[in-house]
Amino acid sequence: MDGKADSAFMRQFAGIIAGMVVLTFALIFLARYLQPDSETDANPSQGVFAEQRIAPVAAVRSGDAGAAALAEAQAATAPVAPAGDVVVDGAAVYDGLCKTCHAAGVANAPIPGSEPMAARESEKGLDGLVQSAINGLGAMPPRGGNPTLTDAQIQAAVEFMLQ
Repeated sequence: MDGKADSAFMRQFAGIIAGMVVLTFALIFLARYLQPDSETDANPSQGVFAEQRIAPVAAVRSGDAGAAALAEAQAATAPVAPAGDVVVDGAAVYDGLCKTCHAAGVANAPIPGSEPMAARESEKGLDGLVQSAINGLGAMPPRGGNPTLTDAQIQAAVEFMLQ
């Protein structure tokens, strides 16, 4: 390169670097101007949320305190029993839950009215099929994935599927 081209290149390079430095300072100033001074200035309740975020996720308890905490946790995760009289309608249970997999044969779920369904009925009988539905079988979770279903509702759904 000759002297003129080298000098022009250096001026262009210096201009690009200077522009990047100015842009960087402008972005830093803008970020500081738009951001509140502290986390609690933007929203006073943010301090509470910060305390919750950094709080321990677990604690070890023993003795009476541990037994009480365990009982409280078990009560909070216990399935809720349906209120009032439970309607035992096999068609409604099938349409609301079982049909999703059994109508299409998902994960080898026997389709109602098919030969595999008849074969399972002759192999296990009604009580065996009901127990499989209650306890889960293969990809099907216990109670079809709905822990609030009663044994009577499951039996009604199985009987509906066998019709």
